[in-house]
Amino acid sequence: MQKFNLDEFKATTNANDCLVLNTIRHYGPISRAAIAKVTDLTAPAITYITNKLLDSGLVVEYKVGKSSGGRRPILLTVNPDILNVVVIHISSNKLRGYLVNGDLQVLTEREYPVQKVPKDDILELMLTTISDLKQESKTDILGIGVVVHGPVKSKEGISIFAPNLGWRNVPIKYIVEEKIGIPTFVENDVRAMAIGEFHYGTARSVENMVFLKVGYGVGSAIFIEGKLYRGHGDSAGEIGHTTIDVGGPLCSCGNYGCLESLVSENALVKAMVKSIKEGRSSVAQDMAGGNLDEITPEIIYEAAEKGDVLAGRILRQVARYLGIGIANTINTFNPELLTIGGGIVRARAFIEDTILDTVKTRSLENSFSLCEIEFSDMGEVATVKGAADVVMTAIL
Repeated sequence: MQKFNLDEFKATTNANDCLVLNTIRHYGPISRAAIAKVTDLTAPAITYITNKLLDSGLVVEYKVGKSSGGRRPILLTVNPDILNVVVIHISSNKLRGYLVNGDLQVLTEREYPVQKVPKDDILELMLTTISDLKQESKTDILGIGVVVHGPVKSKEGISIFAPNLGWRNVPIKYIVEEKIGIPTFVENDVRAMAIGEFHYGTARSVENMVFLKVGYGVGSAIFIEGKLYRGHGDSAGEIGHTTIDVGGPLCSCGNYGCLESLVSENALVKAMVKSIKEGRSSVAQDMAGGNLDEITPEIIYEAAEKGDVLAGRILRQVARYLGIGIANTINTFNPELLTIGGGIVRARAFIEDTILDTVKTRSLENSFSLCEIEFSDMGEVATVKGAADVVMTAIL
């Protein structure tokens, strides 16, 4: 197997080389003519740079593409075997580890429960998982991406606050690089998922996108002219904490009536439990064994699929509030695409029409007509690809 020399690669590459490489990474398999179209570089420049990348081993000729009238083009893609990346995703109840190849395909996956596990033990488990995956890799580990819930300082690699893990200002980058000795990059889970969606999902053909993840909480990420907008303090995109109803329920942030307090899966469960306590009936209660504390978002989705009236009504209520939040977002950012991800996607059949009707009514006509609203079906794959992309972009 060809050995990749990162130092030599960095010493001999320039901005155009990186532009072409990233175009191949994000759009491959892709022809040289298509690369020229995306990058606005001349055909001779593309030929020179792609030959250089082929010689380095980072890029390979994948297959012959379809002809559009002339000679059939040779498609280029990233060499999947020349380098690997480790991705660690730490959620509120699980630690997942992935060994990912150069083509962002998962080679090995590990999963461990971390609910109620002491915070220091989680860090040790993270380091052990990285070491195990490193041992399994048959080629160099280019870098490590660590994805965590809650706000992060991505540049410094610090988890500012992960309440479910008991973390405050944990210097993840320093800890991993000190113990493992490989460049490490830390990203928030919503942004990692959004990056994966932007480069490898529904948004591959757009430059301006807002990604809205509706799960236990509500998070978002904003892409402007092809770049993730982080804001002055690396905290842009808190759409979940914009006020929708000043008389609404208490939010986790301490304010009342935030979008998150009205549309998150946590809010969905609270609304179902409250309705049942008020005397309304639902098969969700039976599905939870009669214990209201055991009702989960998945139970509510399944109840709606079974035709449960209350589950359907609550989901439509969530959809109206979500539509208001999306309308506000579209009016503010005027994106080409707004993508909805997270657990709420499972309820698409019950919420999509209400969301679209609400957005159409409450957003400016010109902004609404120019914005596509899509539901993501990538799930965790988007998070893994996004985290691996963060590492490769930073290193290469």
